[in-house]
Amino acid sequence: MADSKTLFTPPNPSDLMNPKPFRPHRLAQLRAGKVKSVFNLPIKSAIHKIPIHEPTQITELGIPTDEHDFVDHGGLDKAFLHYCSAHYEQWKQDLPGSAHLFSAGAFGENLVSSDVNEKTVCIGDKILIGSVIIQASEPRAPCYKLNHRFEISDMAKRAQMLFRTGWYCRVLRTGVIAPGDTIELLERPHPEWTVARVQYYLYHEKNNMEIMKEMVEIAELARSTKKVLRGRLEKGVENQVGRLFGDSSLAVKTWSDYRIVEKKMETIRVASFVLEAVEPVGEELAVEPGSHVRVKLGGKLVRAYSVVGGSNKRFELGIALDVQSRGGSKFLHEQTKVGDVLTMGRITTSFPLAKEADHHITIAGGIGLTAFLAALKCLQKLGQSYEFHLAVASDVPFQRYITPLGDKAKIYNKSQGKCLNIRTVISRVKENTHVYCCGPQRLMDDVGKAAKDYGMPESQVHFETFQVATSGDPFTAELKESKKTIEVGGDQTLLDALRATGMDIESSCEVGNCGTCRVSLCSGRVEHRGTGLMEQEKKTTILSCVSRGVGHIVLEL
Repeated sequence: MADSKTLFTPPNPSDLMNPKPFRPHRLAQLRAGKVKSVFNLPIKSAIHKIPIHEPTQITELGIPTDEHDFVDHGGLDKAFLHYCSAHYEQWKQDLPGSAHLFSAGAFGENLVSSDVNEKTVCIGDKILIGSVIIQASEPRAPCYKLNHRFEISDMAKRAQMLFRTGWYCRVLRTGVIAPGDTIELLERPHPEWTVARVQYYLYHEKNNMEIMKEMVEIAELARSTKKVLRGRLEKGVENQVGRLFGDSSLAVKTWSDYRIVEKKMETIRVASFVLEAVEPVGEELAVEPGSHVRVKLGGKLVRAYSVVGGSNKRFELGIALDVQSRGGSKFLHEQTKVGDVLTMGRITTSFPLAKEADHHITIAGGIGLTAFLAALKCLQKLGQSYEFHLAVASDVPFQRYITPLGDKAKIYNKSQGKCLNIRTVISRVKENTHVYCCGPQRLMDDVGKAAKDYGMPESQVHFETFQVATSGDPFTAELKESKKTIEVGGDQTLLDALRATGMDIESSCEVGNCGTCRVSLCSGRVEHRGTGLMEQEKKTTILSCVSRGVGHIVLEL
């Protein structure tokens, strides 16, 4: 990630004046969105907008189906948000860790095109699109929601300081707009006032009061920007921290840097990693049972791993080297060393213990034990009734955590001729027993079948998958609301295909455990994978990170 001091070096304001009139070019996309809860925070937004594919009647307030959560995000002066799609490639270069999030529509824009930007559009520009005439009214003042949208703690500040915010437009003549319509400049009354030059004095040279007086007199400049300027003339420069970063409860905590402070081999194939936060974490919170953390391993490579124990300040992972590694375990085993810094997501609880259970049976195969070590320590400390069954091929990783469990832990070592009999274990379940399993698919299938045969309710049997196949036969997904059909390749997930179209589908574990990435299924056959859905949910829902359609499916998107 580039150094912010270098990024925010301001240009010469005289270079932000009198651009050449832009040439007619094509409107790539027209987009609208609905207000909904976002980013797993107590906030709402309509930033997630989907493409409109048919000609659309435009009113003085813009697209009739486009919603706004915040009162200042709409109105006559802000009927449209226009964004330069060429910015996205630059963002990918600047912020490769969030590259998968930068695609057309990601800034919540209504109008998408590539041939104009903040340095080539001027305040007051009259522009014809279809039969509609719009007018550039003001720069977008980005807020902290962009930080969460792109998982970058200072994304809003970066956007405004780098002149990549987008700009608002008012509607001067209503009519019809359709994707593919020509964007044509009709009139330019203020060639000296590009959107970027206005931003320069809003965000770089903020104390130039003579310029502020001049800007207030621009008739076509929107009222909200003039309000800011008048405030400066009367009281001085406003505090922008709240807008850019939110309060402490809304600060981005999605990704943080952790340094490897210990790395050792537990067995021939399993390595343990102890990681410490590079920056202070605030309140130190202990790892809850059933927690995992996502790890960025360069570019788009992100993997989720169970957390063995610790806290958000210092925690431990156990990672097995997979012979068919897609890059994650191989990278961590072979390319990392003590002192290296890795970027980690928030520690998330996706596989918790059932508080109402009278007895807990945990069953693990190999490295699957990492899903239970924190839980077992918790059960032991609370004096609850439990048993732990671990099947290994030979060596036992993390023996130091298993030994204190005493006779509660049963180890079945295949190299010593000891085999785990699933049916024997399940046959002992009582009325309010909960069973938890993590390990190879065959083990989980056997546990599921035995639990069903012995009449266990589905709600009392829990699975966590630490590895799942995502490839398969290609299929097509029809998006009912968007009126669009996408092709999902054999080596591509539905989640990736949806994101490639500009859809923002939330996800967490991305191995089918947590259910965060679920989308509504209207019709079609699905090969369900992962454990994040109850059986009855599978008729109307699909996990986009792992499950695959068969032939053609229809989604409520």
